[in-house]
Amino acid sequence: MLRLDELRSAIQGEFFLQEELKKHDVKKVDVLADIIIKPAGKKDLVKLLALLQQSGFPHLIINSKGRVVFPEKRFQGAVIVTDLHL
Repeated sequence: MLRLDELRSAIQGEFFLQEELKKHDVKKVDVLADIIIKPAGKKDLVKLLALLQQSGFPHLIINSKGRVVFPEKRFQGAVIVTDLHL
């Protein structure tokens, strides 16, 4: 299982725990996320996705303009906030 301290040591960027997406300028999304991760750049985003996929940790990617519908207004997993393109 992937641990938060492992993610923080492998990825440059900002990490927030138990926060609402609207506090991070994500428009049209009213949801509480377990983890919000804002990678510092494209290389960190690619590395982050690989780590999350290998561990099986639920995650999604959303940009600041995205419109996403969450069941029960809650997502249990990591939310990656970025405007970077893969």
